[in-house]
Amino acid sequence: MNVLSLLTTDLVDISEAIIRGTLDRVPVEFAPLASVCKYVVPRGYPESPVRGERISLARVPASSAQLRHYFASVDQTAEGLIMTGSRAIGFVGIAADLDEAERVAEEAASAVEGPVEHRRDIGTRALIDARCEHVRRLGGS
Repeated sequence: MNVLSLLTTDLVDISEAIIRGTLDRVPVEFAPLASVCKYVVPRGYPESPVRGERISLARVPASSAQLRHYFASVDQTAEGLIMTGSRAIGFVGIAADLDEAERVAEEAASAVEGPVEHRRDIGTRALIDARCEHVRRLGGS
């Protein structure tokens, strides 16, 4: 989700080149920005998620150049937005640096009202540093 948000090359051009076998001739480019994707999920996900519960996005900032909303496992009904049991909405924060991209995504995810959860640590400097250290230990360096 977050990587595609930074893609500046037309996805149709990329797809057509893949079909033709000429992707090596298409300059695939991405904006030189940071992005963080945080998913809002139903309470209890993944083992026993609540289903059929309404959520509200009334306090969520509008989609913009810095924030993208990606609707996933939700239904739009007369009663509002209803979660169906899996990842409900992805929020992608986009900014010049990782800390700001994380802040934008976190602000949106935290603003969803209803029986939801999200990982507040995703995209944080602390988590990325911990994951990098884990990979270093696996590699023996």
